[in-house]
Amino acid sequence: MAQATEIASFRRVTPAILASARLAMANDVPEVTKAEVAIVLKKAAPILGIDGSTYHIMDILIGLSRSDDWKGANRPIVAISNAKLAEYTARSVRQVSRCIKRLVEAGIVAYRDSPTGRRFVYRDKEGGIDKGYGLDFTPARVRIKELKGLVDDFQARLHSEQEARRATTRLSRAIVDACDAYPERAEAWKAALEEIRAQALTDEDEAEALDRLHQRIISEVTDEYVPTEMSCEGDMDVAPNINTTPQNSFESKNERPRSNEREIYSEEDDRSAVAPSTERKSADIHLIPQSRVGAGGARGPDEIQTRILGSVSVSLIRAACPEASEIAGRPFRNWPELTAAAEAMRVMIGLSEAAWIEGMSRVGRYAAAAILATVLEKALRQPDQISSPGGYFRAMVERGVEGSLHLEKSLFGLADGALKRSLERKP
Repeated sequence: MAQATEIASFRRVTPAILASARLAMANDVPEVTKAEVAIVLKKAAPILGIDGSTYHIMDILIGLSRSDDWKGANRPIVAISNAKLAEYTARSVRQVSRCIKRLVEAGIVAYRDSPTGRRFVYRDKEGGIDKGYGLDFTPARVRIKELKGLVDDFQARLHSEQEARRATTRLSRAIVDACDAYPERAEAWKAALEEIRAQALTDEDEAEALDRLHQRIISEVTDEYVPTEMSCEGDMDVAPNINTTPQNSFESKNERPRSNEREIYSEEDDRSAVAPSTERKSADIHLIPQSRVGAGGARGPDEIQTRILGSVSVSLIRAACPEASEIAGRPFRNWPELTAAAEAMRVMIGLSEAAWIEGMSRVGRYAAAAILATVLEKALRQPDQISSPGGYFRAMVERGVEGSLHLEKSLFGLADGALKRSLERKP
């Protein structure tokens, strides 16, 4: 049997008030708890236009209702006068009346008026409402599924807009950096960037347009650009360097390497990337002399990047960091692709955008991306060994500036560990 609801004759009835009254008369009321409704209503408040004093009054009314009144066929009716609410909220009675009307028209409360206009509740011996007049939250119970959907859509939209704004900032900076790196093309790229900004697009559309421009820039420079300071003559995959003879590579690690091979002193996964270097460099690898490092001369990021990546190739990073490549969703086929994955890797290790930008400014974008991939790979393999990956990244950057970072040592250790894992997985 439908529950009857009364609206006093002195009220000016609107279609929204009548809609709330019809909801309060529903028979099929979902089973829901007071706490669940309270959470949903507070999340849905911006969608329903509930703010300020109206929100404050809604919070008080929900708090005054009894938890048992929200169960089963009971009706959560709150009997409190406008004068008392005005006292609680330090507002006038007329303002309280307007706020309650806004709650009713929002479809979460219904008027249940007595003939005299007074609000009161009579309860039976079990504590249930025998007869009650006041403000009925039954409409909120009936609409709980709809309100949850509104909240999910609202939060998804907010998240999408936030991600779009972040992408806009990130891509704009990347495009400006590309203009700095390629002055001969900067004019055309900047003109395209300004054209996108002048269109007054939504956040999502602007981010999409910037992403297309960024991808176009990458495609224009990827095939033809070969960084001279990071050229790796005789570049090859890391596997042949580890397993150079038919002998088991893990047994031969304890033996002294041949004179024309790199000496590698590292434990598996090499957790001592910043240890002092004792290895010999191959004759075909040209690095800046170590004697120039130190207090004597400040270096620019390009020079530091050259020193760090002098004996590091993309193929070595790809072989050493398979898990980082997989989780970043990119195969690390070239330097631009590695730097394009840096944003995802940065988020995965909890590194702030400011710290990432600072790292690039100190050691160069390619060296910073290589360090980032190394840190992520180590954190994925042995998370208990690195409590703060972001701090580990900053420490490696600092060692790179000082000249005490030997990144190739870490990468060869990681590649050795990756090869060992792949052999162990084979039947």
